[in-house]
Amino acid sequence: MRVEQAKSLFQALTQSYFGGANVVFANQSRTPMQKIPLVLLTPGPVHRPSAPVYEVISGERVGNYLSRLSITIDLFTNGAPVVDEESGAIVAYADSSEDDLLAFADFLGSDYTVDWCHKNDVSILIDGDVQCLTAVVNDTTYQYRSRMTVMFYFTQRAIGRTAVLKESSLKYPTGEIDPETGEPVYTTEPPVETESQTGDWPQKGDPVLRPEFAETDSGGGTKDLADEETGYFTEAEVKEEKVQ
Repeated sequence: MRVEQAKSLFQALTQSYFGGANVVFANQSRTPMQKIPLVLLTPGPVHRPSAPVYEVISGERVGNYLSRLSITIDLFTNGAPVVDEESGAIVAYADSSEDDLLAFADFLGSDYTVDWCHKNDVSILIDGDVQCLTAVVNDTTYQYRSRMTVMFYFTQRAIGRTAVLKESSLKYPTGEIDPETGEPVYTTEPPVETESQTGDWPQKGDPVLRPEFAETDSGGGTKDLADEETGYFTEAEVKEEKVQ
């Protein structure tokens, strides 16, 4: 998966938890919402190894880069209401930002999130501690603020001889047959592993390569590069020479 897809996945997971808050990325145009909390996501640099782990699919090399994206999570809120016991009126708001963010940390460690990570082939680890930053809040819209950083792990794939093919070039069999063509039906979604396996893996889950190409938004990559193929041989003649 590419970086933007990784960001969108984590934003969707965060929004699924903070259903009553506005979850947005930093440095983007936004209208502050005074009546609901704000969760601000700030992606950091992407770290990945210099050399990928290679595999061969349909005669082409596919490089797998284990990538790590740091994401800083800032929670802005007006806090929990403090209610006067006698009158029942709200007299103030207490700082609940740290507890609220720790509750989100509990959610990230839950079985639900572990299953979600397994389904999407990613991993999420909390980096460091939850910090209360209320003392440095400089936004008049919200009173309280806390921060947490997570490491989001995912795999980027470089496909083909020139590594310019789209990741959607990899297709996975669904196990179904097209009734019109009689050909197997493929999808871009990899199958979810439901059990441990040893020895030879079943062939029905092996991916195939159907080249797809698109230039980057900055004009990177060309059709000529995408058409480059990896050379290989199917036969080899071996001669034995005995040294006296």
